[in-house]
Amino acid sequence: MCTIRLPGGQTITTSKSIPCGGLTVTSKAIGSAITLMLIVAVVLSLIYIILGGMQWIQSGGDKQKLAKARSHITYAIIGLIVAFVSFLIVNVIGFFFNVKLI
Repeated sequence: MCTIRLPGGQTITTSKSIPCGGLTVTSKAIGSAITLMLIVAVVLSLIYIILGGMQWIQSGGDKQKLAKARSHITYAIIGLIVAFVSFLIVNVIGFFFNVKLI
């Protein structure tokens, strides 16, 4: 059961069958999802950097294997940068719309 205040001082009380929520519940859910995605992106990037380093060590001087390992590391770093920039963009948009997402 929710109590809603309307402009002008009038209040409305909803029945138990109508779900209550609002912007706070939605922003918490979005914030949790964004945080979880950022954590997953960071962990996956670190795993790919480690795998690329292991491939680099195991390349044994082979130019093709070395190039493949270098590309793994490069793409992992680019993915990490993209994840942090997207996190920054979400925070800036939340700041402009005065919604605390994270």
